[in-house]
Amino acid sequence: MAEESPLKKVIPGKESTLPNPYSKDFDRGEDSLSVSLAEYKLAEEHRVKYGKLACRPSLLITRRAVGLLMALTALAGVVAPFHPLAKPTLMILLWIPLLAISIAPSFIAAERGMTALTLRSSLWKEEAIVEGLRRDMTAEPGMDRIKAGLNDVRLHNATATILASISIFLLILAAGLEPNGLAYNLVLLITLTSSLALSFHAIFTTDSIRKLGDELPYLIMHSPTHHPMKLDTILGDLIYAHLDPDHSLLWNKWESELPDSLLPGVENKQARERLLYLLHLNSRGDLNDEETMNELKEFIKPMAIETLLFDEKAPFNWVKIQRLISHARAWQVEVFDLLDRLQNDLLAGSASITENPWRMDVALADRCSNRTGHLFIALNNQTEQDRHLRVEVIVPGGMPEKQEHRFELLSCPGPESAVKITDPLVEDALDWMPKYLEKGIILWIGVAWNENVKGRRNVQVILRDDDGNVIGSRIIKTSVLAGESNISRQRLKRMLKARLKGETSLPIVDSATSV
Repeated sequence: MAEESPLKKVIPGKESTLPNPYSKDFDRGEDSLSVSLAEYKLAEEHRVKYGKLACRPSLLITRRAVGLLMALTALAGVVAPFHPLAKPTLMILLWIPLLAISIAPSFIAAERGMTALTLRSSLWKEEAIVEGLRRDMTAEPGMDRIKAGLNDVRLHNATATILASISIFLLILAAGLEPNGLAYNLVLLITLTSSLALSFHAIFTTDSIRKLGDELPYLIMHSPTHHPMKLDTILGDLIYAHLDPDHSLLWNKWESELPDSLLPGVENKQARERLLYLLHLNSRGDLNDEETMNELKEFIKPMAIETLLFDEKAPFNWVKIQRLISHARAWQVEVFDLLDRLQNDLLAGSASITENPWRMDVALADRCSNRTGHLFIALNNQTEQDRHLRVEVIVPGGMPEKQEHRFELLSCPGPESAVKITDPLVEDALDWMPKYLEKGIILWIGVAWNENVKGRRNVQVILRDDDGNVIGSRIIKTSVLAGESNISRQRLKRMLKARLKGETSLPIVDSATSV
């Protein structure tokens, strides 16, 4: 009788009993790209979840206080070694959970944040973030500082973990020593030192912990170092200048798709400025949601508003754009002061709008840290013709002391009288502001002073025509500081406040029907 073959015939509809010569993962449905995308989404979920947990005020207070309480416990063990409540062993079971609760969330958030950054960079290279767009995210200007900031948080967490571990280890060691002995007191004194170091370290690193858990992870860690000298469209250019490298490309894509959502005959840049300005007024409370929607429907297709501003999964929507506007304001408050003054002049029908052929406004921070500052000059040509102008900036004791800039300014005749904030029959302030923002310019000029300069200083701005005739002149004062002062901390508070607003839900309005 012939020997039966070891290979069994495969019957249709039944599983083959033949051994699989490949890896068990060979037949999986998803490829490596989808696996990386899934890992990235999981890392992002953990980063946001644990980051928000680490930013809770109760945990931040616990992180500061636990080191101080451990130090008091060590001191009590030295002062009253035989008192029952002063024994370090009684408190170890309390300190370990408190340390784990206060340090672990920020530790996990920072580690998962670095993992998400690495995976997102790889996904950009594989065109998985935006189809058809390939880029090296880590090579973009500013990403090195973002990565360094994230590594600083990881270093802070590692330092806190080491100090906490040393303190706990020494308390456990003290439990095995004879109370009131030399070694016992020495160990507790070292514990006192390490615990106080842990508390002070937590106090000085709180600001870096507050940056964790952001749904726009790199925005608050980005420090804009490059910007255009001339902001042609003011709000749009200002927002773009403060975007992190990861979102700048997404913003360009959003802008390129915006014209498809506009009504016929609407100018693209002016529509963008009007959209941004309306959302700015809505965020500030000057317009409610319904009024804002009514204004938006005047230049955006009603059916396009839903996808343009109310898609929760889109890179930019109603709330996220407001977050970007508030973030830019956190960096450059002075620019928004210029916008407020322009709006007030339109509402009041001031002479600078209704009578003068030129309008010039300047803004400079009241305090300039590290002997440097940002001077903003808003200009509008209210004549009937486009004109070439020159701006001279004189900074006594500055580097340099004199700057000159030449440019062309488009014609933008203003209203003949005061206008209302909203008016359905005639042009209102919400119609005039985008015109001024789109046709006017804001010069963004960096100023600096010599090392021996400090205190109250003047900066003069002179506006001249092509023939050198003086059209207008303004002087603004500022305090020149040698150091950083608390300006950076105040800026961070404004950015965190903008982030808090950006985490609210989308407004519930009727976006699909026209007025």
